[in-house]
Amino acid sequence: MEAALIENAKQLRTLINAMPDSVCFKEGEGHWIEANDCCLRIFELEHVPYQGKHDEELARLSPHYRSALLQCAESDKRAWEEGKPVRLEEIIFVSREESRIFDVRKVPLFDPDGRRIGLLVISHDITELKKTEELLRKSEKLSVVGQLAAGVAHEIRNPLTSIRGFIQFIQEGNYKREYFQTILSELDRIQSVVNEFLVLAKPQVINFTPRNLSPLLHQVVELLQTEAILNNVQITVELDETATMVNCEENQLKQVFINILKNAIEAMPNGGRITIQLQQLGDSLSVRIQDQGEGIGEERIQKLGEPFYTTKEKGTGLGLMISYKIIQAHQGNMKISSQRNKGTTVEITLPVCASFA
Repeated sequence: MEAALIENAKQLRTLINAMPDSVCFKEGEGHWIEANDCCLRIFELEHVPYQGKHDEELARLSPHYRSALLQCAESDKRAWEEGKPVRLEEIIFVSREESRIFDVRKVPLFDPDGRRIGLLVISHDITELKKTEELLRKSEKLSVVGQLAAGVAHEIRNPLTSIRGFIQFIQEGNYKREYFQTILSELDRIQSVVNEFLVLAKPQVINFTPRNLSPLLHQVVELLQTEAILNNVQITVELDETATMVNCEENQLKQVFINILKNAIEAMPNGGRITIQLQQLGDSLSVRIQDQGEGIGEERIQKLGEPFYTTKEKGTGLGLMISYKIIQAHQGNMKISSQRNKGTTVEITLPVCASFA
């Protein structure tokens, strides 16, 4: 019987040593009981009598990894305090120039009476995965820059062609006052594209303050009421006046709501109704803006928010892209749903102020 137990222990030891991940088991007071070869190599404890020692004691025996071992001790406390498995990332500096990133899972074990039995720690090296993710992010950024550059070139080239043509007419003696008005209009178009592009490119300092969205939405509606009336559009407002405040940059949110409402008005050339609803859903606020326009096909909705993709004849697509960026900076979400010949709904959800959640 004893020989069988010894053999089983050997097999178990062989098994955990074969694992590519670091595995460590500590008893309820934090003393190391077992660790596989991978774990011992990481902390350079291969020739150290580690069993029965705390992280603090091992930190003195392996000074190069002192900070990493003390970091482990701190995250152990978190696992015990939460009383359930936790997952976190830990960085271990191998040298001054190199560090390794680990995906760490810590599983606290308790007996039926709630007393601590032990802590199982499994760490997977994700350094290469992180490098790959970073390369993908850089590649994605370059791709977006390329799209933006191509879009700006396209949007500016068209009015420049028009300006060039009218200047040639003037040079040939075909002088008309309307030509100058057209040239100014095209220059305004170029300036508009450049300004929108700069909003995307320039990092902005955002000062968040608690604000009630109800008066903010009323202000936006008042601002666009004349344009709506001229286009035979009626704006209906259904606001929960008791809705909690959100932490926001007021002018940026106004920019988002103005952009969405202007899109809704332009989507109804024959008039119609826009409904704005504000309601609180738990610890978030929902703003729904619904129009009765022609709607957008499912295949086109997927592309909304991409630079220079637009459903409007004279649009750039940058307004919606900026709106997405603003809502993301506010830790919120923006969702667009639409049906052909029935209209489009834009729903924005924002977290309420922590003090009101």
